[in-house]
Amino acid sequence: MSRQERVSWLALVVNAIIGAVYFQRVLSLPATADLFGLRMAGFAFQLIALSIVVSIVCELALRLVRKGEGSDPDRNRTDERVTLINLKARRNAHAVLWAGMFAALVQITLLEWAQRFGHGHSVPQTVLGLMVTGPLAPMHIAQVLLLVMTLAGITVYASRIFYCRRGY
Repeated sequence: MSRQERVSWLALVVNAIIGAVYFQRVLSLPATADLFGLRMAGFAFQLIALSIVVSIVCELALRLVRKGEGSDPDRNRTDERVTLINLKARRNAHAVLWAGMFAALVQITLLEWAQRFGHGHSVPQTVLGLMVTGPLAPMHIAQVLLLVMTLAGITVYASRIFYCRRGY
């Protein structure tokens, strides 16, 4: 397994777990929750700090394992295969990002249209319900965009692993 694949596995797992914890917590909040509040900011800060610490510790562990394997004179050299894998992974992530942004804009447009013409009389119980049925606050839109960016980031690492395994 190459160093790039190891780092990609690490980043994929850390980002997926942190994203799942964050969105599970945020989307299950009551619809009346204050997403601008200090408690939410504290939670987000703790999660970000935790992800940074876990990533650094895991990267150090990977470096120790790599050092124990012996020195490789070509270790720092980037070849065409690695460049091609990175380009393809970024291409896939950009496709996910553009599709997600387009879907978010369509969702916002449809919810605004439904509210202006009197549709959507039900009262949502959770933040997820509020994001699906409206009305949307700027912080709700930010959560949708953050979800799209998280999915794009996970796509980069998953694509790198796929292409490393495939042999490109």
